[in-house]
Amino acid sequence: MAGWGLALAVLLGASSLQAREPSAPPKVEAQHVATTPLAGEPDKVIDIQIYTFPPQSAVPWHIHKDAIEIEYALQGSIMLEEEGKPPYPIAEGKTNILAPNVVHRGWNPSKTVPAKLYVVRIKPKGAPLATLVETPANASGAPAAADYPEDAKPEN
Repeated sequence: MAGWGLALAVLLGASSLQAREPSAPPKVEAQHVATTPLAGEPDKVIDIQIYTFPPQSAVPWHIHKDAIEIEYALQGSIMLEEEGKPPYPIAEGKTNILAPNVVHRGWNPSKTVPAKLYVVRIKPKGAPLATLVETPANASGAPAAADYPEDAKPEN
């Protein structure tokens, strides 16, 4: 009888493992810090955000129309890929500047360490922070992106 109990326990355990769905990828969180008019440029604003990338999280391909993006890695390291270029790291304490209208995506390649990115954008007043785009044909085989941070979704 003890053998049947053990066999049943093993079968139940195996079936519960098979019934589990794969977990959703972690989501990048966006914290809005400030939006302020750009001095001397009435049609532009400065928008500041802090993005927290849990391990293995990503943002999908997107563009900041007519906006300059200045990035500073506060913690960890982020991989950035621009359309037509190989991915490159933005290591903790380093900066990166994206020209306007560059299609790109980013992700945290670490399996254990979260990453934080301080982002300053100079953009047209009233323009969305980002617009999602299709994956470029020449994109690398890097990990697929999770959902875009809720606070930074493009405006409709």
